[in-house]
Amino acid sequence: MAKIIAINRKYFTLILSAFLVCLIGIAGVTLWKTAQASANGPVPEVKMLGVAVEPSSFTQDLTYGTVTIKSSQVINANKFDLIATVQNTTGGKMSNIPVELEVSLVGDNAQKVSKIGTLPSLDPGATARVAFRDIKALGDAAGKSATAGQHKITLRIKPNAEGGITQATEASFFFNVDSTVKAPNAAK
Repeated sequence: MAKIIAINRKYFTLILSAFLVCLIGIAGVTLWKTAQASANGPVPEVKMLGVAVEPSSFTQDLTYGTVTIKSSQVINANKFDLIATVQNTTGGKMSNIPVELEVSLVGDNAQKVSKIGTLPSLDPGATARVAFRDIKALGDAAGKSATAGQHKITLRIKPNAEGGITQATEASFFFNVDSTVKAPNAAK
C-alpha cells in the first residue's frame, strides 16, 4: 500500500523563502567581491611611486584676466628636469626596463617631446629613479594666457618580455609653465 505524505503549505513556503533569501545573499556577496576586485584593479608590475621636478614645482592659484585656475601645479622655468621613482612589485628581477616620457602642450597635439630612458635592472621590491634632464617647456603663460603654458606629462613603462615586464604602466599629470610667477619661498 502507498503512503501519502502531506506537506503543510505554510512550512513549505517558509523553508523555500529562507532558502531563496540565503541564495540571494550569497549571490550579492559574490557580486560585491567581484566588483571590489575589478575596482581596485591589478597591481602593476612596475609601480610609479612619485615624480619630482627640478627646479621644484609649487601649487598656487593663477589668475589670467577673468580666468582663475585653482591649485595649479606651477613651474616657473622654461627648462626643467623630471625624476620618476619606480618600484618592482613582482617577485622576479627585471632588466632593461624602458621608461618613456612624453611632454605635450594641452590643446596643441602637434607640439610633443618624447624621451626614452632605460633602467638596467631592478630587483624584487626595489626602487629606482629615472631622470630626464633638460626638458624644454613647449609654452609659457607669461602672466597673460590661461592656456599657453598648460602641459601634460605622461610617463610610460613599456613591456619587455625578455627583461621580465609583461604589462604596460602609465601615469599622467598636468602643470603650468609661467615664468612670471614667483615661488612662495622666493618672496620671503
